[in-house]
Amino acid sequence: MHTLRLLTLPALLTAANLPAQWVAATPPTTVGNRAGHCMAGDLAGNALLFGGAATFSPLAQTWTYDGATWTQLAPTTTPTGRTMADMVYDISRNVYVLYGGWTTAISVGTGSNQTWEWNGTNWNQASPASNPGGLWKHSMAYDSARSRVVLYGGSTNGFPIANAATWEYDGTNWTQVPGATQPGPRERAAMCYDVGNAVTVLFSGIDPQVGGNTTTWLFNGTTWSAAPVVGATPAARTGARMVYDLVRGVCVLVGGMNPTNGAAFNDTWEWNGVTWNQVPTAATPGRDFGLAFDAARRLVVRHGGIVGSTVNGVTDEYGARVKSFGIGCVGSVGAPLLAASDAPRIGQPWPLVLSNCNPTQPVAVFALGLSALGALPLDFLGMTGCIGYATPDLIIYAPAVAGAAGWSLPLPANIGLMGIPLFAQGVSVDPGFNPAGAVSSNAIEALVGN
Repeated sequence: MHTLRLLTLPALLTAANLPAQWVAATPPTTVGNRAGHCMAGDLAGNALLFGGAATFSPLAQTWTYDGATWTQLAPTTTPTGRTMADMVYDISRNVYVLYGGWTTAISVGTGSNQTWEWNGTNWNQASPASNPGGLWKHSMAYDSARSRVVLYGGSTNGFPIANAATWEYDGTNWTQVPGATQPGPRERAAMCYDVGNAVTVLFSGIDPQVGGNTTTWLFNGTTWSAAPVVGATPAARTGARMVYDLVRGVCVLVGGMNPTNGAAFNDTWEWNGVTWNQVPTAATPGRDFGLAFDAARRLVVRHGGIVGSTVNGVTDEYGARVKSFGIGCVGSVGAPLLAASDAPRIGQPWPLVLSNCNPTQPVAVFALGLSALGALPLDFLGMTGCIGYATPDLIIYAPAVAGAAGWSLPLPANIGLMGIPLFAQGVSVDPGFNPAGAVSSNAIEALVGN
């Protein structure tokens, strides 16, 4: 293998260190402006969104997101419109469970005590013998080890009073969990289930009578305990969201609002069971948005939220990503095809495979760059009629066997590399077919991340 050092590999990896790990998605259809909605993801990479509001009136819309587009569904039965409910995905029963929420456009009334389940086709209202009562602004997580939905805190009505009860739902009934030790009155806290450590994690939120706090609480199914956090801790916040990354085994905390001055946070933190680590990337600032983990693409998906008094309708995604674009230039055996089996992740090699090359040639070429060629020039690298998509900042000559070649970009375990854009294109050596003796492939666009 030979490298043409237009840029050295270290220089390539540090030349465009941009904090762009959060990227706005551009689905052809979208939910639009929304806040106070609930959102959760299943294991197949689909996210479900329900309710929320764009102005004052709570909505009863059900939407799904498959990583490419938002689709509004039309179930025959549905919960009434509501805001500040919460929802989780029950892995054992393959249903989404939604509880509570505020169902009016005014501040007079009480939260809902309804339990609803989405089975992929329709909403069905459950009829448990007991329930946590009318609630909104509560927090929920799904304990997959015990097959229980865990609910904590919330408010009953429009008054600034939060409760401090823990409830569990087993698919049949809600049961209150006794115990003297608990996080205290809390509303709009961030909560998720840490599969690796088999605990429900709760962070911050607010006691309206006291204010915010920065304690990290852990629930093992029996008792709550304050985690002995090593190192820094996120600032106190309310209206933040947190989801569990099933692949990396961390809870991802995003955004929220400073309970003292009302300023919206745009930071991202990850909890690994011992420490909180702030990720050097900026999210859309805001609170009361929806958040879900896309297990298929290994991305955190966020939609909507509030900044000050403005409701937004942006769908953002957090994590490494990769996609193919463009067309290859036809050679003696057709157009070469460049593919990436995964997105570029820090601490791991990023593998690229170039296939459909001239099988008589023992070498192929990979061109790697930090940006796309905006003008999409023909005659890329001297190849007449071939389109260039990637700036050839680094050129690699790799051995080819039977018309295929592979090369991997080594990525150090350096969190500072997150957000670097990468563009790649392949070249098949093809003597006599093109004046340059080669033809180019399609291109790959990627973003370095976890």
